[in-house]
Amino acid sequence: MHSHGEAPRPNQGFVHQAMIYGSDQEFMDVALPLIEEGLSAEQPTLVAVQDRHVENLRAALGGTPEGLTLHPVEDFYETSARTRDKFARWAAEQTARGERGQLMGEPPWALAHEAQVRDWARHEAVLNVVFADLPVTFVCPYDAGALPEEVLGHARGTHPEVVDGEGVSRSDAYEDPLDFCRRLDSAIHPEHGDTAVELEFGMEDLSAVRRAVGSLAEEAGLSDQRTEEVVLAINEISTNAVIHGRPPSTMRAWHGAGEIVIEVADAGEGIQDVLAGQLTPSAGGLGGRGLWLARLLCDAVEVRCDQGGCTVTVHVATVNGEPALKAV
Repeated sequence: MHSHGEAPRPNQGFVHQAMIYGSDQEFMDVALPLIEEGLSAEQPTLVAVQDRHVENLRAALGGTPEGLTLHPVEDFYETSARTRDKFARWAAEQTARGERGQLMGEPPWALAHEAQVRDWARHEAVLNVVFADLPVTFVCPYDAGALPEEVLGHARGTHPEVVDGEGVSRSDAYEDPLDFCRRLDSAIHPEHGDTAVELEFGMEDLSAVRRAVGSLAEEAGLSDQRTEEVVLAINEISTNAVIHGRPPSTMRAWHGAGEIVIEVADAGEGIQDVLAGQLTPSAGGLGGRGLWLARLLCDAVEVRCDQGGCTVTVHVATVNGEPALKAV
């Protein structure tokens, strides 16, 4: 059932909509009125979409009106956790002023990488938790011409509503974010690559883990800064494995297609919280920061736990030595 209705009022809480479009014209037919309605209701609006849409929106709006921030995806999106943090900080600033915020964000689906696709799908589900109590409308465009049915299925599974040229309808396929993330986690299969490095380690061996990861990242052509970030992420995960896991703790790493993959495993019961490391830790809270930091720094982080122990797999894109955070 479709309804147009009034623009949401500030006290209405979070509205999360997937906008599935079949052409650039269809994108404009839906996005432009949404943006104009928000601006006329004096709702600050942040839009991060594919470059061509940014140009078309600027042309239609005669520039960038007051209250609107426009970014091409490439300039705004980073890793999913960093990007979510940026959206959340922006929304918190608007709502602190008592204003309802409007967001439009088009994730950069790295279709060649299953783990990255799952990572962005989880991001879309986690938005429902992060923004649950905020007066924000968040519309996420999906290009039906470029994206496979699997990704369009993720759109319907992570957004309570779908918006198109006809208006707004409920998504019958919407799942509770925790159930959605659990289902995706169950799709993770053990990774197999030609292992470049394999180590069993304890607390006294963490410097050897750091050196091995640093060498692998440099070999893969990552910049010095990116190498440092990856080493920091793996150090955090490896430290967690020793402190919270059960021996043996092992680190295995290899070069994948356009990425390096690093797996840290231990024999413990593992991480039971399906949202572990997805939410920004509270300032006063101790613990829980390692996985969050790894998610901030890496292109995909996946956790697989079973009777045999717990494995955290980290994917770092190496396209031209830079993270492959480009739109489709």
